[in-house]
Amino acid sequence: MTAVSVEPAGLTVDQRAALSPRRVLGDIALIAGRNLRKVQRSPGLIVFSTIQPLMQLVLFVFIFGAIANIGTGTSYKDFVVPAVLVQSLAFAAMGSGVGIAYDLQSGMVDRFRSLPIARSAFLVGRTVSDSLRLGLQSLLLVAAALLIGFHFHAGLLGALGMIVVVVLFGIALTTFSAFVGLAVKDPETVQPAVFIPVLPLVFTSSAFAPVSRLPGWMQPLAKVNPITYAIDTARGLALGSNTLYKVSHIHLATAAEYFALSWVLIVGIFTALAVHRYRVG
Repeated sequence: MTAVSVEPAGLTVDQRAALSPRRVLGDIALIAGRNLRKVQRSPGLIVFSTIQPLMQLVLFVFIFGAIANIGTGTSYKDFVVPAVLVQSLAFAAMGSGVGIAYDLQSGMVDRFRSLPIARSAFLVGRTVSDSLRLGLQSLLLVAAALLIGFHFHAGLLGALGMIVVVVLFGIALTTFSAFVGLAVKDPETVQPAVFIPVLPLVFTSSAFAPVSRLPGWMQPLAKVNPITYAIDTARGLALGSNTLYKVSHIHLATAAEYFALSWVLIVGIFTALAVHRYRVG
């Protein structure tokens, strides 16, 4: 009787490390395409995940705007819209961790691990597909903001820059959400596990009031809050550096430097943690 040897379906660590950049990019595109097809087949995901931030946008603009006064000649509407955009994409990023938890629960991640694809493809592909989803949501929210009277005061480049900053911050939060999804593994637990640390960060930032108007004990926390850096950078790009300095006492260049540093730290730390959790299972 002749023995038949069967080659393993997966790749060894050395074989995965030797994959060409073209092959790795192809694997990433494959996973990203798979995730985008899931979204395409569930249009309700985009619809309902966009309705919630639209409601927040309208409520903050018209309810808070009726009683708030920035006192620098800047309307509260123009002040708060960049913050609502950052907040909305921060909360939308929770979907990344929930999706990963569902893939873990269904056994899909185990199938990906057994396939001869790059280890990085699963996480990077998820980030790429979620970035496109967040970009679409941000464009819809900007269009809605313009319809209710929001104005860009720093021209087209400033408007594009604000959208880029908002999406970049959403990407940073997807890395955190992905790590939580891989660590917690239960879809029903992932959302509160992400929501609990993000919510207080949003409200102890410069989102809805200048830092100088927050309670004294809260101001030091707000000044080192990465959400403050993202909002100040987005606000400065939308309204101009001079307006940003009037309302937040920080120059756009300084806010952008702090944002870039915090973005690199968040993405670097949680990407490394997520990759480790994905490898160990």
